[in-house]
Amino acid sequence: MGYAFMANSVVAETPTPNRDQVEHWERYGAHWVAEVDRYDAMTAAFGDRMLEKAALQPAERVIDVGCGAGATAFESARHARPGGTVLGVDISPPMLALARERAKAAGADDVEFVRADAQVHDFGAGRWDTVVSRFGVMFFDDPVGAFANLARALRAGGRLAFAAWQGLEASEWIMAPGAPAAAHIGMPEGVEPNSPGPFGLADADRTVEILERAGYDRIAIDETTQPMRIGDDVDDALAFFESVPFVRDVVADAPPDRVAAALEAAREALVPYAGPEGVVMNDNRAWLVTARRP
Repeated sequence: MGYAFMANSVVAETPTPNRDQVEHWERYGAHWVAEVDRYDAMTAAFGDRMLEKAALQPAERVIDVGCGAGATAFESARHARPGGTVLGVDISPPMLALARERAKAAGADDVEFVRADAQVHDFGAGRWDTVVSRFGVMFFDDPVGAFANLARALRAGGRLAFAAWQGLEASEWIMAPGAPAAAHIGMPEGVEPNSPGPFGLADADRTVEILERAGYDRIAIDETTQPMRIGDDVDDALAFFESVPFVRDVVADAPPDRVAAALEAAREALVPYAGPEGVVMNDNRAWLVTARRP
């Protein structure tokens, strides 16, 4: 199966077993598009560290899993030039639409974006040199099957490199305002460790086991801690947190007085982080994971 690397091409969807995640990203994709510049800036350093681990080379063929609006795919293409190609894969139509617009504006005809579930999509056996992901591989309902599917796509000796959040307690950008607010309205669903969601690969030992069962070797896990700038000031940061889908769902179900108390608690918690550079939180930890297909 071949791919024509046209940035604005329309590719048929692949059926997916990850129905909850598909519905989530369809429902809330507009939020991520509206805040794409903020999210890209917040996670850029993690992506840079991940790509250092990936060590992409010119003329390599790269898959970017959970590509979102394309930032990591474009950076991967820069490393793979001349002669390389990048396939960005995601399940969010709004984010992919923006990615294609960005690619067209940049003239990036060596990058293609496809709406598909990487857990089951047929990438073609042994056709790819490297799979990368910046916070896009934690959402599979069958992680062993998903990583095995990606392993099949890699050539012998092909590489896997991704960044994954360590856990809720290791994410200061969430916990600093979130813990005080949760005392009033509770914790959102979907943030449990080791289940499909942002912290699905929080347990490093479990991640190693998943990758071993999926057929990888030379597995290595390193840690990176990066600052994240959440907003221009406290008001901007608080408005951002209010717009996050996990938070919106909790707020929608809570009594108004509790919501007001939660927002005030979050505001007070953000004040110490505000300064000339904006609202910045320094203790945000992720795993950098690398592995190879034998």
